[in-house]
Amino acid sequence: MRSAVTGRNLPLCGGALCLDFVNTVDPRLKPPHEEFLAGFAELANWGRYVRVLSVSQRRAMLTEGAADPTGAAAAHRRAIELREALFRLFRAPRRPSPDALTTLNGELQRTSVFIQRRQGRYELVWRPAFVVDGLLGAIARSAVDLLTSRELDHVRECAGDGCGWLFLDTSKAHRRRWCTMAVCGNRAKARRHRDNRRVRVAAHLGVGGRSRKPQARAS
Repeated sequence: MRSAVTGRNLPLCGGALCLDFVNTVDPRLKPPHEEFLAGFAELANWGRYVRVLSVSQRRAMLTEGAADPTGAAAAHRRAIELREALFRLFRAPRRPSPDALTTLNGELQRTSVFIQRRQGRYELVWRPAFVVDGLLGAIARSAVDLLTSRELDHVRECAGDGCGWLFLDTSKAHRRRWCTMAVCGNRAKARRHRDNRRVRVAAHLGVGGRSRKPQARAS
């Protein structure tokens, strides 16, 4: 899935489906924001991009949307509401927002679920009414899995200026700072380089930006 602005692929660096879903605004914390899920079609394309939807499921979702534009617009609003709720939840999991939990629970309840035994094992079966419900249900289940796991303690927010992307820190020392080194890590390096250069230039020019003049020798 390519950015309409930069042409680069949308990085999948969250480490969990729900976090990759949250990271579909770039950057998140300061303008200008690029919205990767601008409409129902983009939501379907993203579902295929992250391999939740098959090629035929993506096609079916677009067909459903074309047949019911009002329903598609409502489903898109649901998706954005879920995304923002998950951002609030994972950004401050120890102080959960009640309305964010309500939104997540609402999406879980929309998709019927039952347990069955097949090929010698038990499994949960989800039967969404529409393809988009299956997509949002998969995201909601991913969020529940992460919220109820020990890995929740390793959800981090990128230290990049205004980035705000979330990721699961699976590094050995759990000291990862950037969503990706290729994006925010390199930006931070470039910024440090510019700052250091400005400091060196200022030191050379002296206080107030004027060149230092040699002092006259006392006679």
